[in-house]
Amino acid sequence: MENVAKTGKSRKQLKIRKKIEKIINCKEKKKMNKLIDYILITFGAMMMAIGTSLFLLPNELSTGGFAGIATILYYLFNFPLGTTTFILNIPLLLIAYFKVGKKLFIRSIYGTLMLSLFIDIFDKITPLTRDSFLGCIYGGILMGIGTAVVLKNQASTRWLWFTFLCNKSL
Repeated sequence: MENVAKTGKSRKQLKIRKKIEKIINCKEKKKMNKLIDYILITFGAMMMAIGTSLFLLPNELSTGGFAGIATILYYLFNFPLGTTTFILNIPLLLIAYFKVGKKLFIRSIYGTLMLSLFIDIFDKITPLTRDSFLGCIYGGILMGIGTAVVLKNQASTRWLWFTFLCNKSL
């Protein structure tokens, strides 16, 4: 009764106001969670790019799939690895659009774009080791951590994960 008397608003108006505040807080939490997801996808893509550009590529090691094909093109024709990987992934991204939801599609486009961008950026940095064994170990660890972070946040950066996620959604 005191709240009604102090503000001059009815109980119904106060209840409506509380409901609106809950909705607004819920929307703000969703936006914040989405922002955190994209930050983590960016971090995961960056870890993968560091593993690729600073450990695997300088030691002439490759991952499989389109990244492997892009690595071959990198060494044969000096095409930028990140850009080539992104271009090779475009057909699978389009297939993924029809097989999986819009959320996964958008996040995967973002993850693939970030990975390609970071690979091209880190490719200009001096490699951290020229020892193939260490490059394999460190590159694999960073690729694994990065992939786990990206997948944990409902995104993908590689064609293999797209095919897995597409088959899972059938």
